[in-house]
Parts: sequence; structure tokens; C-alpha cells
Amino acid sequence: MKLEPRDDWVYWVLLAHYATTETRRQFWAERPDDVPAFLRAQPEWTELEAKLVQEAIILSALSEQGGSLITLADAEYPESLRCAEGVRAPIALYALGDVRMLAERPFVAFTGARNASERAIQEAQRLAAELVSEGYHTVTGFAKGVDEAVAQTTLEHGGKTVGILAQGLLHRFTQQAARASMHALNENRLLFLSELHPNAPWSGSFAMMRNRLIAALGDFLIVVEAGPELSERNGKTVRSGSFECAKIARKMGRPVYALDLPAAGNQHLLKQGIATRWGEPFTPHLPGQGDLFQ
Repeated sequence: MKLEPRDDWVYWVLLAHYATTETRRQFWAERPDDVPAFLRAQPEWTELEAKLVQEAIILSALSEQGGSLITLADAEYPESLRCAEGVRAPIALYALGDVRMLAERPFVAFTGARNASERAIQEAQRLAAELVSEGYHTVTGFAKGVDEAVAQTTLEHGGKTVGILAQGLLHRFTQQAARASMHALNENRLLFLSELHPNAPWSGSFAMMRNRLIAALGDFLIVVEAGPELSERNGKTVRSGSFECAKIARKMGRPVYALDLPAAGNQHLLKQGIATRWGEPFTPHLPGQGDLFQ
């Protein structure tokens, strides 16, 4: 099921992507019921108004392809994200698929390397199959490697899965993924979510940004295989997305588990107490345990 388009959708798009930082700050402080009236009263309204037709056309294209907009004011907005500790929830989410899935808990979030080892892929498939048989749905970043293994296994075993994308829903990468997963979308077992403008391209920064959504939507997080927190690539320092996702989830208060694999990131997460070894009871963080959360 998709949400039916509403006249106010375009105003939420303007607020989420084009309003000034000061206007968004005012929105969060006031939380107005009437977003169109709120924006029309802002100093930059003339600039925002000039984008109304353009953005309405984009939203129409999204709707024609089965997409929806979920705003903070909608009952369909996931409560686990709205109330996540230490996270400012996106003002709007773009959805492709059955948005009712977001209320069908429990969810387990998975994260892991794109260039995962064969053992990691096998473990991801095994765990996903076990948890789906226990009634869990899955959440991933829908990337290659671990994410792909989890999503495919979930669907093969009759479960439902949510893919948090690092590009807009009208981008060609999303369109390719939708065509490849058409049966699951039509059967309401796959939902794509993105906080990005529908035309936004994929980027590494967007891939990191989506980690907070993955962590927030899961009742707990499993790190299948993570690289070191920091590494050098082509002369640049690179952060591990899986490692970062684990840190974000733990700061939110979500249980974080890691498989006891030889991957550097897994061992660091376990050693530092950010993650609990999968199969052992989760130990909640207590004040004064290290400096991770200071």
C-alpha cells in the first residue's frame, strides 16, 4: 500500500530540502500543524515558492511509480525513528512499497562489508533464515555483500525486508533495484526507504548518513563483518560504515551484536564493549564504562 498524494506534500519537500537552517530550526521548536502556512510566513518564501511547480512534478513522477512521502505528521512514520535517542529524525521519508510494513515489528537490522568474505556471507544467510523463521523482518542498507545476502535470504524464506537507500527513489540505481525486485515489491514484502530528494545521486556521505536510519528501525543490530574503524584508501582516511552503524545503534540504546569473526572491525567492537558477541546476553551500557559515550 502506498499513501495517496496530498496537496501539502510539496511543502514538506520544500521544508526538508530547500528551507534555510534557521527555518528548519524554527520548525523543530514550534512543530506547526500547518506546514504550508508556516513556510509562507518565512522570509525566504519567495525563493521557496519558485520551486513549487518543479517539486510537484517530481512528486507526481514518484507517485506514478508507486512511491509515497511519509512526513513527521503521518501515523505511518516509524515511531522507532521518531523517538530514537540522540537522532534528529528526517522531516520526510520517501517510500517505495507497502508502508504498513514499518509497523510490523519485530525488526532486526544487519550491517556488514560490501566485499564480504565467503564465511561472512554464509553466516549472514544462516542468521537471516533463522531470525525470519522466528518472525523477524530485516533492515539493511541494501548494498552488495552482506546486505544483499540478508535481503535475498529474507525474501526466499517468506519474510519481509526494508532497504534503506543512499540515493533518491527516482535515481537510476533505485530503478534498477526495483526492476530486479519487482515480485517482492508487488507482493508487499519489500520496502525501499530514503530520506534523500527523489533525484539525489548515490554518494559515500549519503551511505554513512543512512546508518542512523538502519540502526533506529531495528530492535537490535547484528554486525556480520566490519572493517577497521579507520583505514587508508588511495591516500585518504576512510571510515567503516558497518563500524559506524554499530556505534550509532549503541548510542541509541539498541542492543548491538557482532559475530566473532576475525575481521578487524568485529574484534574491535567486541573488545571495546560496543558490541556483544552474538549468542551471549546483551550487556546494557552503564555510565562510566569507558569513554565511548562521553
